[in-house]
Amino acid sequence: MITKDSKNILIADDSVFFRTKLSDILVEAGHKVRFAKDGRELISEVKIDANGIDLLILDLQMPDIDGFGVLQWIAEAGLRGAFPVLVITGVYEPGEIMDRLRSLGASGLMTKGLTPEQIIFRVNRLLFPEKAAQGQPRMRVPVSLPVDFMLGELNRTGFLLNISETGAFLHTKSELLTGALLRLRFSLPGSERVLDLKVMVKWSTTDVAKKTLFGGYGLMFTSIEAGDLEHIKTFIDAEAKRLGLEEQHS
Repeated sequence: MITKDSKNILIADDSVFFRTKLSDILVEAGHKVRFAKDGRELISEVKIDANGIDLLILDLQMPDIDGFGVLQWIAEAGLRGAFPVLVITGVYEPGEIMDRLRSLGASGLMTKGLTPEQIIFRVNRLLFPEKAAQGQPRMRVPVSLPVDFMLGELNRTGFLLNISETGAFLHTKSELLTGALLRLRFSLPGSERVLDLKVMVKWSTTDVAKKTLFGGYGLMFTSIEAGDLEHIKTFIDAEAKRLGLEEQHS
C-alpha cells in the first residue's frame, strides 16, 4: 500500500479537520501534500503550476466557488486531463451526480466516510494507472481483515489491506522474505467460512513495514480450491459494486 514513488497531491477542502485527516493518511502512504481552503484559492494554485500537480482531490461543497465550478474552470482553461481529479463528497450520493462529474472531466468519486485503506486504494489507482494495466487486469478491492498465517512452524498475525482473485496485500509486524511460502487463514466480511490458502510473498516494503499502517507484503495465491476462489470472486464483485469501483476498472 505504501509507495516509494512519491507524488504531489493537492487537496481542496474548506474543512481543516478533513484536510488534516486526509493529509496524514496520504503522507503516511508516501506522498507529498499541499492544500487549498476553497475553490478560489485552488484555482490560483493551479494557475501557478498546473504541471506540479499529480492528483487533485476536490471537495464538492466549498464556499465561493464549489467543486463543480472548479471542474468547469479547469475545462474552460484547457487543463482538462492535465491531472486526474478525485472528487470527494459528504453530501451527495454517487449515483445522483456521477454523470455530471464525468461530463465535467472528473476521474473518480469517493465519499468522506471511506477508511484509510479505501482512500489509498482509490488514490493509487489514479496515480499509477500503468501498474494496474500491467498483465491481465484484476479487480482488487480494499479490505481490513485480520489474518493468521503460518511461516514454517511459526504462527503469526496481520491484516489484509486489499484482495483480488489472485492475491492480497498483507500488513504485519513480522519480517518476511520475498519468495517465502505462507499459509493464510481468514474469513471475508459477512461470512463464517474460513479460507485456508497457500501463498507466496512476491514483493515487500520491508523498510517501512514496521513503521506505518500501509507497509507490508504483496502476496500471490499459489494453491486455492475452486469453491474458495468463487467465494472470493463473489465478495470482490459485491464490494466493487458497493464502492463504485466497477466503472473505474472497465
